[in-house]
Amino acid sequence: MDVCIKNIEDESWRSFKSESIKHGLKLGDFFSKLIFEHQERCNESNWDKTLHGKKNFKGVLSREDMTKIRAEFRENFKMRT
Repeated sequence: MDVCIKNIEDESWRSFKSESIKHGLKLGDFFSKLIFEHQERCNESNWDKTLHGKKNFKGVLSREDMTKIRAEFRENFKMRT
């Protein structure tokens, strides 16, 4: 399939071609690989990392300390407590 992509700067096009050659892929295969990797990264969300990732501060503060900090924070920003 022949496709025309408009408005690509010469510098970007040369960079794209050189990266394709570095990876030993044809331009179409390299483009497909870029799209696939981009889609995989877009499907990962920061919430997954936040909710299911490593808990760095687990065990550093007690539950009572966290409750006190949270209440103070909410009070300072005039949030509902």
